[in-house]
Amino acid sequence: MPPREKTPAEKAAEKARILDAALDILAADGYDGLTMRRLGQKIGASATKIYLYFVNKDEVYLAVISEGYRQLCASLEDAMARADTAEGRFDAFLRMYLQFAWDHPTFYEVMVLKQIPMQADYAGTPMERSARRKYEAGMEIFRLTRQAMEDYLREKGYVFPLSRDVAAFSIIVFLNGLLNAYFNKLAQTAFSDLDQLLDECIRLLKNAFRNASLPGASVS
Repeated sequence: MPPREKTPAEKAAEKARILDAALDILAADGYDGLTMRRLGQKIGASATKIYLYFVNKDEVYLAVISEGYRQLCASLEDAMARADTAEGRFDAFLRMYLQFAWDHPTFYEVMVLKQIPMQADYAGTPMERSARRKYEAGMEIFRLTRQAMEDYLREKGYVFPLSRDVAAFSIIVFLNGLLNAYFNKLAQTAFSDLDQLLDECIRLLKNAFRNASLPGASVS
């Protein structure tokens, strides 16, 4: 008798189990440490089973990063939806970006800290479409960053004299800098009250927007 065909739910659960195992390997040993054989060993199966779901390790890697971005995006949107004002949504965005990294350190490490292949590395390869999906998932985070920032500037009546893309990118750099300091234990070494440090850093960022805005102007 041939083996029973797995249901869509069973296939989705198996695929999720593979991605969870891949995430652990990527966080511990980076892209070079990920192999289909090692992945199979981690889930207690042969590499052949992994190939039922993924073409190669690059597709696994790209799926892991895309899923991380998807979860981060959903968390950000949920946090922003609970706020009543643009400033509240901006604060919620900043805090949830940090909170997601604290709650999911392996995702954050793989998405931001590890030396991993980039979009351009897959140009002209069979993985180009999967890489594009990963890139678009990451750009959705950038879109949310810019949206939260622009709504906040508009509510406050600030006109920012710099490129909005540059400003949004700077926010992401700012947040990742805080997270790097946290994961490297620098923040804990230098400051005893991390909650106060976070409050002051967010206040500093918002003051920078206020001070850089054109005096007396309003956002059109």
